[in-house]
Amino acid sequence: MITGLTPIATESASAVSNIAGQQTLGKEDFLQLLVAQLQAQDPLDPQSAEDFSAQLAQFSALEQMTNINTTLEQSQKFEQAINNSALINLIGKNIDSQGNSIDFNSGEVKTLSFSLDEDAAEVEVDIMDSAGNTVTTLRINELIAGNNQTVWNGTDGEGNPVQPGAYTFQIKAKNTRGDDIGAQTFISGKISDVIFEESGSFAIVNGQRISVSEISRVGT
Repeated sequence: MITGLTPIATESASAVSNIAGQQTLGKEDFLQLLVAQLQAQDPLDPQSAEDFSAQLAQFSALEQMTNINTTLEQSQKFEQAINNSALINLIGKNIDSQGNSIDFNSGEVKTLSFSLDEDAAEVEVDIMDSAGNTVTTLRINELIAGNNQTVWNGTDGEGNPVQPGAYTFQIKAKNTRGDDIGAQTFISGKISDVIFEESGSFAIVNGQRISVSEISRVGT
């Protein structure tokens, strides 16, 4: 019950029956209760001016809060519209995103992107099928720290073409002392579509959904 409001008489219950059971009280509900209370008060013992002023102040504060919430909602929608417009401009751009998936089609040559924490004396790139089996391993020597790329021509360890489908890759790298060094894999490709959902915005790259928040590089 709102502080300062006195109980409403039984004969006025029909004026507020539509409010019963509500968990939150809006400004229209507040005003309806206030009017019902005024109608139900005892003419010989009317509500004091102080109590009435306090209730009006409560109503004014509630109305201001409602207006602020409405303004914030409109501001959020406007900001979201601006962000969506900016994301549409990413269509056709080449991007890098964290990940290690490969969507392979026959005849393609795939560019595999990764970064190294330090200079590497030798690097192994394992290509695995959807069951996790290694189909081939690419070996590279002397790579510098930072972003690097290599290509996979879609063949297995014996040079035979692999079947189209989903593959993944992982990096194993060692420095000149033979110690393992950290590496991170990336998905590279061109954005063909941008999808907006309640859970977030997603870019379609090589037929795969990528969260826009995971994009690490955008280029022409």
